[in-house]
Amino acid sequence: MKNTGLYDKLNSMNDKEYIENFLLFNISQVLSGIKPASTISFMKSKDNIYDKWLKYGADFINSIGLKFIELREKVNLLVLLIYNEEILSESIFGKEQKKFLLGIGYEDEEDVNKYINKLKERYELYHCPHELGLFLGIPIKDVKDFMNCTSKKCLLCGYWKVYNDSSAARLIFNKYDEIKVHTLKGILKGYNSQSLALSIKNFFCTP
Repeated sequence: MKNTGLYDKLNSMNDKEYIENFLLFNISQVLSGIKPASTISFMKSKDNIYDKWLKYGADFINSIGLKFIELREKVNLLVLLIYNEEILSESIFGKEQKKFLLGIGYEDEEDVNKYINKLKERYELYHCPHELGLFLGIPIKDVKDFMNCTSKKCLLCGYWKVYNDSSAARLIFNKYDEIKVHTLKGILKGYNSQSLALSIKNFFCTP
């Protein structure tokens, strides 16, 4: 989806408002409960966004009930994983998912923090390990096919490369787009970040 008007609006805000709304747009799928985690990269030389994160970002993430870990920090770059702990547990501790993770060196216990720290360790070693897809909510069959350079035809390419169930993936892609549009509209209308965060959390709740 196009981020029409987003950065013009962000640039009209003070630093605190900027980073809070920037984060809301980029983690809206996680905050709404339809995705376990998202990664965000901050270039340290671009628009002082790294400094904005240091001053206000971590407190804001904590205030809206999410958690984060620094996957990698370099001279000019910071990569974060921002996640919903409960939903992430459901995503990575399914029978097939856990078996896959055990096979590549993760421990045989259901401790989200240990798994996230292992991911960080492997992220440093392999730059972007394939199992990251599981943490981001990508179906395990698609993660495996992508990892194994499958000869299968890619059925759909959106938030990830889909090789197996394009109908289910398309529904997820539509939800991802839907919450992004909702969030963008709220930002452009000037909603308070905490009010917008609450509306994102409740967006897919059954009335």
